[in-house]
Amino acid sequence: MQPIPGQPAPGGARVPVPGGENPTGALPGGLPGAPPAPAPIQAPVIDPVLRGHLDGWEKAMKGAASFSTECTLERKNLLLKKTTASKGSIWCLKPNMARMRLDAVAPPGAPPNPNNYTAYICTGTSVFEYDGTAKMLKEYKLAANGLGDNLLLEFMSGAITAQVAIARFDLKLLKDDQHYIYIELKSRLPRDKAEFDTMILVLFKPTVPNMGYLPRTVVMRKNNLQEEEAWDFPKPAVNLPGITDKDFKPVAPPKDWKFEQVSVPQAAPGVPTGQPRVARPTQP
Repeated sequence: MQPIPGQPAPGGARVPVPGGENPTGALPGGLPGAPPAPAPIQAPVIDPVLRGHLDGWEKAMKGAASFSTECTLERKNLLLKKTTASKGSIWCLKPNMARMRLDAVAPPGAPPNPNNYTAYICTGTSVFEYDGTAKMLKEYKLAANGLGDNLLLEFMSGAITAQVAIARFDLKLLKDDQHYIYIELKSRLPRDKAEFDTMILVLFKPTVPNMGYLPRTVVMRKNNLQEEEAWDFPKPAVNLPGITDKDFKPVAPPKDWKFEQVSVPQAAPGVPTGQPRVARPTQP
């Protein structure tokens, strides 16, 4: 398996956000003397049609031992009018393993660079970040559950239940057409606000064979809506044969690469945990 192209994680021991240009993270909580955790947020009244879709999505993901898909990522800076694109793949295996690889798409007229990629392997106890451009492999130790704040991973693996989603986000059913369900999510918690302002989650309708309630598109907007990330999953699949825990073992990089073990600092309650919010499968 080859590593994926991308940017190296910044110093300061934060676990990277897979797919991000500037990987950031948060602190898992509870330093001595830290301020008390905020009171639980009360779940709002929810549109019954939306609630039905959320329950259907939860049921579909509960029955999925594994999730896999090809993917594309388009990142836009709307202020600078700059766009970059990547393509790759993601695999998730319950309870807490994932792989992702993103290869940068060369600008028009430029030759492709096979080393311009970033890859992530989450073993359940560590995240391994492969930066093909920097020739760097970094290992980040995870908290006990191995998931942390991997938001996209949580959605794709079914770690978030319908009730948790209702309590954690402001939800709105935007559209419900023949093929797709469009749901808007707005951040309510500090850890989510650090990652996005709004998210559009597009799910396949339950009538679509073999893909009912699986994600089709995720669009995340942040920094006062000046930045946008659009993830596209054209043919997601669950429970494909042949995906095992052996597929989520770290891969030794070429001999001229550097290796670094990164410590993740503790954080006060309510802030992001510093653990990767997305992990996707790839074959380095």
